[in-house]
Amino acid sequence: MFHGKRKHAWIALVCAILLFTSSTTAFAFGKGSKGPDVYAVQGMLKSLGYYGGPITGYYGSQTQAGVKAFQNKYGLPVTGNIDDQTLQSILWAYGNLKISKKPAPNPTPVPQPSAPPQPSAPPSEPSPPPETPIVSGLTEEEQQMLDLVNKERAAAGVPPLTADLQLTKTARLKSQDMVDNNYFSHESPTYGSPFDMMQKFGIQYNTAGENIACNQNVQAAHQALMNSQGHRENILNKDYTHIGIGIVNGGPCGKMFTQQFIGK
Repeated sequence: MFHGKRKHAWIALVCAILLFTSSTTAFAFGKGSKGPDVYAVQGMLKSLGYYGGPITGYYGSQTQAGVKAFQNKYGLPVTGNIDDQTLQSILWAYGNLKISKKPAPNPTPVPQPSAPPQPSAPPSEPSPPPETPIVSGLTEEEQQMLDLVNKERAAAGVPPLTADLQLTKTARLKSQDMVDNNYFSHESPTYGSPFDMMQKFGIQYNTAGENIACNQNVQAAHQALMNSQGHRENILNKDYTHIGIGIVNGGPCGKMFTQQFIGK
């Protein structure tokens, strides 16, 4: 049961959405509750390793045990209920969680003959960053998210990401898998980890990562990811060169988003 002002569950479920503040009215919910708020908490606790059950949106004994384990670990009152302090702590922990990069073995460099020195060119005025070109094969929403990502990278002085259509295919499959199998996690019951999935589909990379989000529209999902330190780092990572974006309708928030990054 909720007390006071009820927070919007669809905001809470985006990968690590830190939009809740300490100034909001106190509330709590616990065993016997159900709905998208519970779904969100289960998803975050599962990714943090405190909940091993199915993500059903029902607050049962297993969810309560996971909440108690989290509260005990973070020095909170062990009530088994989600109050403001517990929710803030879960959001903070989840906001600092990201799928780690997995570098592939570096190939042995081949020595190259040194070239004669070239005369230095006169300094030129910096040109504005080019707009992201329209990529054939992306949906309108996927193109919109690509534009937003590359706008952030340009502002940070990082080269833009190139849309990789093979990676886009795996990102769409991951989003659809989360909708079909009713889960929200980097670990897929169908494909395994993002790295397992990339290997399965023959995608080559030196380093890789993944962001996932559940939200109502592209702009809200993008902003929520940028508000999360770990996911913002993925978006602005200079080691990444290519991205696949998969956006699928469905799930408790309206749409599922997957961003898969690789560096070649």
